[in-house]
Amino acid sequence: MAKTIKYSIPFNGDLDLMKWAIDSGQVYEVYFTGPKDSDYSSKYQNLRLNTEEQVAELIRYCAKNGIGRNYLMNKSILYFDSVKDIFSYIKSLDQFGGLTSVTIADRMIVPYLAKTFPDLCIQSSVFLHFDTANKVREAWKMGMKSFCLDVSCNRNGHELEKIRDMKKHYPGMTIKLLTNHGCFQHCFYLPVHENWPVLNDVKGNAEDKKYMLGNMVNGEACIFKTTSQSDEIKRSFIRPEDITYYEERGLMDYVKIVYRQDPTPVLKKKIQAYLDRSYDGDLFEISTSNKGKFSSICDNKKFPAGFVEKVLYCGFACETCNYCDGVANKVFSTNEAMKDLPAPIEVRT
Repeated sequence: MAKTIKYSIPFNGDLDLMKWAIDSGQVYEVYFTGPKDSDYSSKYQNLRLNTEEQVAELIRYCAKNGIGRNYLMNKSILYFDSVKDIFSYIKSLDQFGGLTSVTIADRMIVPYLAKTFPDLCIQSSVFLHFDTANKVREAWKMGMKSFCLDVSCNRNGHELEKIRDMKKHYPGMTIKLLTNHGCFQHCFYLPVHENWPVLNDVKGNAEDKKYMLGNMVNGEACIFKTTSQSDEIKRSFIRPEDITYYEERGLMDYVKIVYRQDPTPVLKKKIQAYLDRSYDGDLFEISTSNKGKFSSICDNKKFPAGFVEKVLYCGFACETCNYCDGVANKVFSTNEAMKDLPAPIEVRT
């Protein structure tokens, strides 16, 4: 089967890296944040600011080569920002080649964007947590055309099939899955990750940190209580080798790779693995466990045949199934450089 799925990749400020990836013929868009005065991504996401010059160069190159330009506006609330300024910045980018899409996490701005920029594809941020066909259908009615689904859908084959079949009635609708997100499946804190820095800003002095969530509030992480290594297998990653399974069944149109704060060597390794649809090494090097100094290595080539189909349709009936325990026993080995470190009690995601 010919490869039909293409990739959405993050701009980390390195245009040469983008050129290298685009030369593969497998990249369909690059997503990026605006410079400081035109940055409407959430504080959690905004770990790397681009300059005006970097944005201009990126847009020019992508437009010249027919690659999509996706502007991130994934603040969960844009109410306190000037819509006039946002729209003015979007229009200003036309001088370099313009945008093809914007990614949003605030539902309220969708009608305004759709009316002002009718030719712009409005994409859903993963922070909107669209996890059912019905949510996608209703968002389409509002004016959204492309959907980056909640990471839980990576392991929900039945719902992906519903969305796939529903797409037949909505020409132009596209579905994207985020493949290498670091969080755990159905993480209790996932819907509020992007809001935690706000809590950090208002918590006050060290003594105040004792109240409510206290030190659990972290601008770059959250806490997931884990009971065994099999919890790592239950994270929502999609291995490079498994992309073809989704492709052959039409379960997604595009793949999104993260993170844009990665230094070039790290991000290049991730992109290369997914372009090749194969990775021989520690899976957590491309699908970060966010566990800090993780004392084990996850051998990506030791995953059993049929893994992707099993986890797509298992329904997370963990109380009556030990499949992930068996997988963990196969794929994990001791990281010699860290074997003497105490085992972590908490997993940071």
